Amino acid sequence: MILQSLGIDYEILESNERIGGRLFTHRFNGEKGVNAEVGTPERYDYFDIGAMRFPEIPFMKRVFDLFEELQLNDLFVDYKLSGPNNLQYFNTAPPLNSTVNPVDAKDDYFRVSVSKGGTVPDDFILEDVDHWTGLVYDPYKDRFKALDNEDLTDDQRREIFAEAWAHLTAQDHHTTRSAMRAGLNGVRPYPNPVIEWLEMFDSATGLYDRAFVESIMDSLDFGWPWPQVPPTELKEEQKKTKWVCIDGGSDHISRRMTAKLDKKPLLGKKVTKISETVGGIAVSVAGEAMPIKYNQVISTVPLGCLAAIDIEGCNLLYSQKQAVRSLGYDASTKVGIKFETRWWQDPAVMGSATIHGGTSSTDIPARVCVYPSYGLNCADAPGILLASYTWSQDALRLGSISDGSQDRAILELTLDNLEKLHGIPRERFGRVLDFNAHSFYADPYARGAFALFGPGQFGHPGERYSMFASIKAPAADGKFHVAGEATSVHHAWVLGALNSAWRAVYNALDGHPEFQAKLIELWGIPDEENEVHLKFLCALAKERWL
Repeated sequence: MILQSLGIDYEILESNERIGGRLFTHRFNGEKGVNAEVGTPERYDYFDIGAMRFPEIPFMKRVFDLFEELQLNDLFVDYKLSGPNNLQYFNTAPPLNSTVNPVDAKDDYFRVSVSKGGTVPDDFILEDVDHWTGLVYDPYKDRFKALDNEDLTDDQRREIFAEAWAHLTAQDHHTTRSAMRAGLNGVRPYPNPVIEWLEMFDSATGLYDRAFVESIMDSLDFGWPWPQVPPTELKEEQKKTKWVCIDGGSDHISRRMTAKLDKKPLLGKKVTKISETVGGIAVSVAGEAMPIKYNQVISTVPLGCLAAIDIEGCNLLYSQKQAVRSLGYDASTKVGIKFETRWWQDPAVMGSATIHGGTSSTDIPARVCVYPSYGLNCADAPGILLASYTWSQDALRLGSISDGSQDRAILELTLDNLEKLHGIPRERFGRVLDFNAHSFYADPYARGAFALFGPGQFGHPGERYSMFASIKAPAADGKFHVAGEATSVHHAWVLGALNSAWRAVYNALDGHPEFQAKLIELWGIPDEENEVHLKFLCALAKERWL
């Protein structure tokens, strides 16, 4: 879309037979549901395997600008991140419905404290998980809160972001686990049992071993630090994040983007080799006799897929080769089940504790159950439940039984976990009509769910060598560019893909200042970027100093 707006010719080679990548909606009724009328049962016979929810926070302005450009606003549905009667089931205690049976942190309902047979020191149980994570996270999150100001100029936004990012990445040598043990900013060091307890309720198994920077960015996305108004001064509702999802599935984003293109993506074009050639860059496609020659190539495939393409002829820097091989990706596995009815919304099954959106969580393999926020006003909406949504080690373990021959095993395990989580015999769920399990690490077009770096992979401010910086710089003498959310600071979000697309086009236009100026006029500059830094990266890459 950016190239088209600049009047620059392009061609899109897509290996898959589907457009959208990790914008991926599974419809149990196939294409029939794509254009089904809003409010009809056929519309809601789906779940999103990929991106599924979007927070309206200062970071995400470019995403919502895109939605407006695509006229998607009419399809916004309020996404319920949590809701009444959502459940928790941990340490084999009976399922907790905090709406019906509210408990205080010090009650230690799940028996994790030393005095109740667990390992967490009793004094930590006096406060909840959010309190203890907040002590560690908030000093870094608060540096970004100034972005919540509509009167800021673009230059001011980028300055605020740059300062906050530099402050955060000064701790890039830390994992979340080591940051919690280090006693940063005067916070007392947390013992390991406390860290394990926090990880279990706040995150996924093993995620605290990833970069501390990632935990802060994730916490900003899911818990933006809006100004807190004392209750005595509260004249209007406390500002909080509004979440939306797309009625009918998130792949409507990529479908509408494609509809705006004069030249549609060419499907089934598996790129096998990219190499610099005289006056351009050559791309080989499986099954085609001759390479295609282009002036510039932008690769948007995930890095695991890029690693399987022969790019040795692109003359990558050592640090860029390291980045393609080493930059971390997280795992994600989703299990969607189609029941005969939405039993979780049925008083005959749930009594007065019916559930309409939100999530329930547990420490057994299913980990997180997501109830649909869409179709709530459709009386006969299909009984589609995202019965299990897992990340990291949880996703790798569950995903290992999600290949075709063992799919039934993952269904049985998930149903068993749903039974424990809800405290209801599975017979009361009703008939299972269909199901779908998807592991992004087992997906040949993804080979990982989304970027999630390890410690040191972003790089300290001022360090000469950074794998993250190098992957943002051009190769092949300025003709080969790597894009995708892994090359943005906003991993796992559509925003990261958008920002990376802007940066890749800007770099591809090096030497054409009139086009770069037009790019900025039409598309602005993302908060995380600035022209001086990008020109510096390009120059360093050409001199092979990165």
